[in-house]
Amino acid sequence: MDDAHTGVLGTTDHEFEVERGDTLREVLLALTSQTRRTLDIVSRHLDPTLYDRDDFAEAVKAIALGSPRAQIRVLVLDPAPVVSHGHRLVQLAQRLSSFIQVRVPAPEHREFNEAWLVADKDGYAHRRFSDRFEATANFHDPRLAVHLTNRFDELWQRASPDPNLRRLHL
Repeated sequence: MDDAHTGVLGTTDHEFEVERGDTLREVLLALTSQTRRTLDIVSRHLDPTLYDRDDFAEAVKAIALGSPRAQIRVLVLDPAPVVSHGHRLVQLAQRLSSFIQVRVPAPEHREFNEAWLVADKDGYAHRRFSDRFEATANFHDPRLAVHLTNRFDELWQRASPDPNLRRLHL
């Protein structure tokens, strides 16, 4: 990852464009690795190349175990691929359900087509189209990060847990 795509969460106020999947993966990992308390993710199907990775799951686990008040919320717009193929982030949520919640949107929001990650209500990576890797990101823009968090809250309030994503106790 080049210097134009690095930053310090809560400090580096530089908005930049991301155009490639590998760069977006690095930005998402950098934001998540620096998150201390809250992480909100909206994704169509938790894109495996971005989120179903050991390094990303470890960064999320560190947030969950790093603070008793950690809150990680994941909104999966289309859970079918996640359910059928499995996913590290969902498996982690099943083990750390006190800290990590996964929901699916209400029927009226199923056509929502954006994707984003907001770290500590300060840094973000925002994709206008969830099926593309192009994104805008910033490690310190609390104004826009809070705006995205407020939009996330609106979706979250009407969303519900998907029974297919819950852990089965046999």
